[in-house]
Amino acid sequence: MENFFYETRSKLHKNPELALEEYETARYIRNFLDNLEIEYEEIGTSTLALFKGKEDLWLGFRADIDALPLQEENEVEYKSKVNGKMHACGHDGHTTNLLYFAKWLKEQMDSGVELKKSIMLIFQAGEEGKGGARFIAQSDIFKNKKFEGIFAMHVNPTLEEGKIAIAHGALSFQNINLDIEIVGKGCHGAQPHQGIDSILVGAKLVEAYQSIVSRNIDPLKTVIVTIGSFKAGEVRNVIPEKVNILGTIRLIDTSLIEFIRERVTSINEGLERAFGVKINMNFMPFYPPVINSEDLYKIVESSIPEDQIVRDIRLTGSEDFSFYLQNGNKGFMFLLGVRNEEKGFINPLHSPKFDFDPNTLRYGFEVFKNILEKMNVI
Repeated sequence: MENFFYETRSKLHKNPELALEEYETARYIRNFLDNLEIEYEEIGTSTLALFKGKEDLWLGFRADIDALPLQEENEVEYKSKVNGKMHACGHDGHTTNLLYFAKWLKEQMDSGVELKKSIMLIFQAGEEGKGGARFIAQSDIFKNKKFEGIFAMHVNPTLEEGKIAIAHGALSFQNINLDIEIVGKGCHGAQPHQGIDSILVGAKLVEAYQSIVSRNIDPLKTVIVTIGSFKAGEVRNVIPEKVNILGTIRLIDTSLIEFIRERVTSINEGLERAFGVKINMNFMPFYPPVINSEDLYKIVESSIPEDQIVRDIRLTGSEDFSFYLQNGNKGFMFLLGVRNEEKGFINPLHSPKFDFDPNTLRYGFEVFKNILEKMNVI
């Protein structure tokens, strides 16, 4: 097991591919399944491995397979060989774990173990910003199956190595993407009265958006407004015509979405009237929150040794695993701790120095295996 985890994760880590471009990764996964004579279906660069059981009642297990546009700074033998691309969110580990799970399942079936229920292993493309789960969740091969539960694991470097975090209800936040263009009137910096200063309006817009959280939302309800990009102009002595702003809003209570849309629209319209600019906005709710099933919470909790459990953790980030949980499907995502200060595994997800010990994946595999037993699959 340890050699498998190290070697497989190393191969994947050396060859990262970005969201919906995982052609070689998909080929690697499919060759692996072919060699084991495991049936699968293809949806773009996603791969769905199918294990038919006695009943046409399904359990799903998902791993995301894509990497990030980062230059790796770790000096390790399995360092990324692709300039500007890196597995900095642990998806190489998720994929490794699910491949080992596939191998173990096939060995069980070859040894005469009969699956009482059917299993789908989802090697999913495009989690990082592309919502790759949607394409699978909307496919006939997924929609036409009755799922008793869909499960996923995500590595987490804030948790001690081997700890497993579980949450009642909401695990991650809804995210809303904001694309904003402010159109003023460009002019010479020495003659500002001849123009309309889009940068000044942009600064007021950023400040006003933060007031939505501090003055319009119940303090007991968590909402996060982040402006991550503010681009305007090229030279010091020209007031530019346009400002482009990118941001996100994150929340758990989705009933607030329309209220927040109304508030940002009202702020934009007020600034338009006050300064004579034009503000164009795309307000785009994207990944829904991951809401863990209460029924499956009990199953997962009983699948983890008590001394490994960390309870009621929350993530303010977003996860497209939530798309599988639409239309009445029950699901559950848990977090696997990979932090080890002695080994130097201390850096956060999406860091160019993120790394972990792949042998830690054995704890995730054990949870997946125990879930099958608790749900009377084997």
